[in-house]
Amino acid sequence: MTVLMGPGGTLDMAITALERGCESVFVGPKGWSRRPASDELCDEEIRELLDWSRPRGKDIRVAINVMPEPAEIPQMLAKIERYAEWGAGGVMLCDPGCIALVRRLLPEIDIHVSVTAGIFNFRDIAFYEEMGANIVVIPYRWGVQELEEIRDKTNMKLEAFMFQATKRGRICPGRCYSSSYFQIVHNRDEQGKDHHIGSASRGGSCYRICRAKWDLKIDERLYPEAPDLKATPELLLWELPEYVALGVDRFKIPGRERSPGLVGDLCAFYRRALDHVLAGGVDVSALAPEWNEIRERWVRERGRRDDGRIANAAE
Repeated sequence: MTVLMGPGGTLDMAITALERGCESVFVGPKGWSRRPASDELCDEEIRELLDWSRPRGKDIRVAINVMPEPAEIPQMLAKIERYAEWGAGGVMLCDPGCIALVRRLLPEIDIHVSVTAGIFNFRDIAFYEEMGANIVVIPYRWGVQELEEIRDKTNMKLEAFMFQATKRGRICPGRCYSSSYFQIVHNRDEQGKDHHIGSASRGGSCYRICRAKWDLKIDERLYPEAPDLKATPELLLWELPEYVALGVDRFKIPGRERSPGLVGDLCAFYRRALDHVLAGGVDVSALAPEWNEIRERWVRERGRRDDGRIANAAE
């Protein structure tokens, strides 16, 4: 079964995504999923969502894709075990040791290798499969060629973003720690979890400094038109028929930091697009006008978000 999965930055957003065409959504617990607290859910909200989704046949995945401190690992395992008891279908992880621990604790749960694991090639995928993962989130800087190269070399299910980088950037998601060099605040909650404000990799929020304008200087020569440190991903459309033909199992719509209205429209659009392709349609050009309109809204909201993050880093 091919699954369309939407984002759940808030409880309202998660329900909207499910009501507008997604079979699944992913959510993040506060302090554990590389997003600001405003775009994460508390445990009570996650349980409410699971209770809401169960009778409707919907699927919930939980992103716990940070690198925990050693003292935080027992708390992380307890949370994952609790989500599984409540009915979560899978978890998204990036720490290889934690993947192995979760697999031993919960042999039946789906374990996604988060894009923040920074996968580069098939050997990385084979490594995480050996650790116990069974779904790999394909890096959005990959395309059809990379999928063709790995499709028949792994038993892992493939999960693809509904966006991809139109050009290569200099920073790999999950392997960047630059934000924490600018500002980091240790904010430990009542459970003892350090939210590491300024370091997404440790549980806080990234300041998106890669989206700021930087000067490039090499051997005293200044390059004023230096390319961005990180390429801006573009919403995917034209590659969708090839992705389906290559056997991608799950399609993931990003956007936990977007508005519920935009997310709802994204989910409805990709529901129609995916159904069209699954029914045998290989020409998606009729969807292009709506795709362009949604893409423009996506870029506007992303710009406002990044500008605010960069401003916070400078304060």
